[in-house]
Amino acid sequence: MQKIDGLLMKRDDLYAPFGPGEVNGGKLRQCMMLADSLPVAPTGLLTYCSIHSPQAPITAAVARSLGVPCRVVYGGTNRESVASLPMPRLAMKYGANILLAARSGRHSILYARAREIAEREGDFIVQYGINIIGHGDVLLEAVAAQAQNLPDELDNLVITCGSGITAAGMMIGLHKYGKRIKAVHLVATAPDRRPFIHKTLEGYGADRDFQYHDLFHRPGFTYEKGARAVWGGVKLHPHYEAKTMQWYRASGLPTEGALFWIVGAEPHPT
Repeated sequence: MQKIDGLLMKRDDLYAPFGPGEVNGGKLRQCMMLADSLPVAPTGLLTYCSIHSPQAPITAAVARSLGVPCRVVYGGTNRESVASLPMPRLAMKYGANILLAARSGRHSILYARAREIAEREGDFIVQYGINIIGHGDVLLEAVAAQAQNLPDELDNLVITCGSGITAAGMMIGLHKYGKRIKAVHLVATAPDRRPFIHKTLEGYGADRDFQYHDLFHRPGFTYEKGARAVWGGVKLHPHYEAKTMQWYRASGLPTEGALFWIVGAEPHPT
């Protein structure tokens, strides 16, 4: 955690075990802990996601560190896009085998194709958002532990909400470590995950009110279109925290007594 230009920032992006410019952040930590927690070492990892998502290179980097193959399932795209876009290129740099398995990029369709491939190849599936299904305690505790060094009291905590897993884990951590946060602001860059978040929090006795700011359904919003935001020299991820920072700057919330949680920074293939 750092204070930058008067604003406290939780710097999960500084978790970069593979070096500067490589995959980083809270999602990488979750994926590594997930792989380490499996009772039997996987023979391979497989994931499915948007061609703009860092989940593909994160999974590929973890697979490389384990010495096992990685497969990435994409849909609704072509080989030319895969060869030109940063996240698929970085996944391939880490050794991933790219599979164009569906005409649609919808998660439900990609998951169905991923299951077919995993059953055939014997891979372990890293699900959407580094999902908690079957591994909730491992992944949520990985995030919750990051709340331990937050101030005991804050007026406002701002965090990007995609799959809702990091947001839920963060609030479990607030409860676990007795952090008194007056207002938690979830800034949504994906479909509504409030029912999932409340159900998850209830399971840990940590349910609470939070403010939900829906960017995803605003006119003109597209996940694929990046934004630009820099705070005190910290360049924020164009698909996630940059959009949240734009919201924060327009919100009127003060920097005093506030914390902005950075889940990860944009990696750059070389």
